[in-house]
Amino acid sequence: MWFQNMGFVHGYLLAGLVMVALPVLFHLLMRQKPKRIKFPAIQFLIQKQNKNQRRMNIQHWLLLLLRMLVVALVCLALSRPRITMGDFSFGRDQQIAAVMIFDTTPSMDYKIGDKTRLDEARFQAGKFLDEISPESKIAIIDLSSSRENARPGTQEWLPGRRQIEQKLAELKTHAAGASLASQVNFACKLLKTLGDGEGVPPKFIFIFSDRTAQSWTGMDGTSVSIPKDVSTVYFDVGEDNPAELAIDKMVVEPVVAEPGGVINVRLVLRSTGMDHKALVNCSIENLPGDLKIADKKSYLCPKGVSTEANFELPVPKLEKLEVGPQYFQLVAKLASTDAWDANDKRFATFQVRPKSSILILAEDAKTPRIMRAALDALGSFKSETRILQGAAPLKLDDLSTFKTVVLFQVNKLEPALVQKLMAYVKSGGGLAVVPGPSLNPESYGTAEARDLLPLNYASFERIPAGKPGYWLGGFDGANGLTAPFKDWIASADPDFNRPELRPIVVGRWKVQPLQDASVLASYIIDGGLADAAIVEKSVGAGKVVGFTTPLDGGNMEGNRRYNNYWQDSSFGLILVDRTAKYLAGEARLPELDFISAQPVVIPISTALLKSPLQLRGPGLSPAESTINLGENRDTLVLRQPVEPGNYQLLDNKERQLCAFSVNLPTEESYLEKIAIEKVEELLGKGSVVPLGKDADLTERIRQNYRPPLELMPWLLLLLPLVMAMESLTANKFYKKDPQPA
Repeated sequence: MWFQNMGFVHGYLLAGLVMVALPVLFHLLMRQKPKRIKFPAIQFLIQKQNKNQRRMNIQHWLLLLLRMLVVALVCLALSRPRITMGDFSFGRDQQIAAVMIFDTTPSMDYKIGDKTRLDEARFQAGKFLDEISPESKIAIIDLSSSRENARPGTQEWLPGRRQIEQKLAELKTHAAGASLASQVNFACKLLKTLGDGEGVPPKFIFIFSDRTAQSWTGMDGTSVSIPKDVSTVYFDVGEDNPAELAIDKMVVEPVVAEPGGVINVRLVLRSTGMDHKALVNCSIENLPGDLKIADKKSYLCPKGVSTEANFELPVPKLEKLEVGPQYFQLVAKLASTDAWDANDKRFATFQVRPKSSILILAEDAKTPRIMRAALDALGSFKSETRILQGAAPLKLDDLSTFKTVVLFQVNKLEPALVQKLMAYVKSGGGLAVVPGPSLNPESYGTAEARDLLPLNYASFERIPAGKPGYWLGGFDGANGLTAPFKDWIASADPDFNRPELRPIVVGRWKVQPLQDASVLASYIIDGGLADAAIVEKSVGAGKVVGFTTPLDGGNMEGNRRYNNYWQDSSFGLILVDRTAKYLAGEARLPELDFISAQPVVIPISTALLKSPLQLRGPGLSPAESTINLGENRDTLVLRQPVEPGNYQLLDNKERQLCAFSVNLPTEESYLEKIAIEKVEELLGKGSVVPLGKDADLTERIRQNYRPPLELMPWLLLLLPLVMAMESLTANKFYKKDPQPA
């Protein structure tokens, strides 16, 4: 309805409408009372009086309404009502205030012919500016950086056409930046600084975008609120039927590879609009010397379907690794060119280092055989077993080359061994303690041992045959060792969470966690959490994890085993793997692949490094390439890497510290458009203007918008007419009859 689009320039003057009641008040106060006169022919006079009274009541009410209308028209005219209409006539004499927002996400580089979508938006904006007054206020915003917390000011308005053309020419796509929602909110605040009332030109927000889902992210009624006096036009410069082939995803396994091993590279190709035949090249960069490792394959990619491309590449076999791991980087790219080049490439980084070593200390070689088999099957570590009894004394230097030491079912803990293990753990080593059924509690309960161990072994419990065992559960979700178990049980339905395959213990040590120790898992007895099953303690720079049940897979009595960790499910294998990685500091794989606009967080100790570090990669300015170390010495957060590509971080002597890759979000390659109705739901009916090849921007706006219709002149024209009617009516109703001669 028309009244739904009405607004008032001076709405506060509507308070004057209360004066409409004044004529009513005057009418009541000044109403004359009839005089009482005695007359003989009273009956006929009463009849005549009643008839005249009815006629005068009608006249009074009509006159009263006219006088009230006069007051109302004056108040309405002064408040300047206006109605937003649907057509707008632009011309060289028409001033406007417009904020032009250009979508500069990477998909705006999609080409039709030799013109990108950003080129089309720039061209249409230039044509439009030729047809409006040069005195118009124009501001240009892209999505390169967020204006959400910025304070709008007069500096945003470009002073002349030369500055506007320069700003348009400088527009370019950015791999990361602000959301459209934040820029629209800033535009609304900027237009609000112009104020309201007479002399303020019509306000517009012009959005130039390709209407892809990624560009519309965050645009909803809760995050964006556009004032009623601002007209918003969304110019769709996107292709309705895009034809494009993209590399959506690239996964490298393993992320940490052994020299001379093999990595598997899995690519996901996505075809849009039509079937494509793809020739894909995959190669390893920054190889030593003249070494080249590359492969290429052809694939047929049906439209609308994801196609997997798999490569198996050898890992360089380096004779001598420098201190710390080395990094190699991959590039996968399509050999053919299409309408958009940015998604034809994908980048990845992997780490090369020898397998970490685990030392198993045992009383014989037979007892830990199942643990050795598990470590060999997993392939993440090299294991070595040393027999404590009857062998040469163990030296501290013998331990320092191992990431983790496992004290496997050693019955008696000698003081000399405790001393060596304490020094090893304090220097950053990881120790796992697995008790045997014949463990000597006294040797494990000395003062020196209690300083090292997280628990005190009290007594060994054997559950009689026929009675249910204890279920291992109650995993600590905040600890790096046990949190994955809790997550898997909650979401992945692992085999060891099925009732018939749950980890059950029938032989275990009753323990008492010591001071400063943490319980990582507990036994569930009679439906509730009870005794500790796995306990951890930090000692110096290292950690000690204590178990409470034997892990040799042996029998307790007859065919009954101490637990079912190895026989019924994958629990034993996973427990050994997680424990080894946790204690070796490898529970989490290094994060080497990032998304544009995502901060690059590198867990590197910078205490021994000196500024400045050097960052190498695409799109970096000299200032961005120089990294000065801040106060945080545990992690390094980099925000400079934005452009897709491979990056390397070097120390002040140009030695490689680490490397990583940056890629576009997968969603950026989705060129299908969102529904027009979704845009118009927020911006208003008819706000979307699809341009087409030969579109005229100005003509499109003429068809959809015009400034508000001012009602004040019409109300002022109506006011004299109503006043004349009031005067005429008053004269007619109260005209005195002529006196008889």
